Amino acid sequence: MTPLGPEQSDVRWKQRFENLQRALRQLEAAVEAHQAIPTNELMVIALIKAYEFCFELSWKTLKDLLAWNGIDAKLPREVIKQAFATGLVEHGQLWIDMLEQRNLMTHTYDQAKAAEATRLITERYLAELQWLRHSLTQRLEEETP
Repeated sequence: MTPLGPEQSDVRWKQRFENLQRALRQLEAAVEAHQAIPTNELMVIALIKAYEFCFELSWKTLKDLLAWNGIDAKLPREVIKQAFATGLVEHGQLWIDMLEQRNLMTHTYDQAKAAEATRLITERYLAELQWLRHSLTQRLEEETP
């Protein structure tokens, strides 16, 4: 695989960010739907899956942005550490927690774990993902003449 040039890398992180913004809107809608019907198992599953998708796009967007800035990080934990070190994310440990929780969500499913995941997503993780969206939106606005 050939490395991307600066222009391709620039476009890549921006395209990935557009996808992240759409996914985040879906997560926000899933949170609202879950809050309206908190006992509905399908809403719980939709919320968790929407979060997993958002998290995946988040770390990959950060990876592409880091690459555009000349920082080579491949794995999610490595990307999160570099993103924290360069100020792209504000709460490094929270992002590590989000990664670990995402990993647990994908491999296990029971009602108690689903309830805990739902609580974490709605109380902590959603706000962090929204902060990332705000931060990256500002970065784009600063780049645009």
